[in-house]
Amino acid sequence: MVMGLPVHPLLVHFAVVLLLLAGGAQLLVVLVPRFRRWFGWGMPLLAVVAAVVTRVTQSYGDVLLQTVGSSQVLQEHGAWGVRAGLAGILLAVLSVLHWVATSPWGRSHWAARWPERVGTVLGALAAAAAVWAVVAVTLAGHTGATSVWGG
Repeated sequence: MVMGLPVHPLLVHFAVVLLLLAGGAQLLVVLVPRFRRWFGWGMPLLAVVAAVVTRVTQSYGDVLLQTVGSSQVLQEHGAWGVRAGLAGILLAVLSVLHWVATSPWGRSHWAARWPERVGTVLGALAAAAAVWAVVAVTLAGHTGATSVWGG
């Protein structure tokens, strides 16, 4: 609790915004190579921060669920929250690996012997994870809003 308010609703907007930004940025990095140079190491850093914030928010949501009780819509919200947390972690891991495989620093330090297609495959997987993260966090947010505001 922070000043009498549960932590989950205070953090949830950060998680949603960061995960949506990370997903959108990852799609840009994969689909438009010039963005890869522009974002640089900021892209994997954004994805890691989004994953951590999403996972922390999910944990506080579990605590809040024990406090307020359960309903069908809250169970659905919790399930989408778990999916969003997992999607965020997957996006972060694939974003870091894609950056290592495609950045000049990563290629010179870690991935010099990797075939070029490794970066392409990791980019496709990271793009798929980005789409999944956007879908999961959107549906988690929708079901959360429905649980609070009705609908």
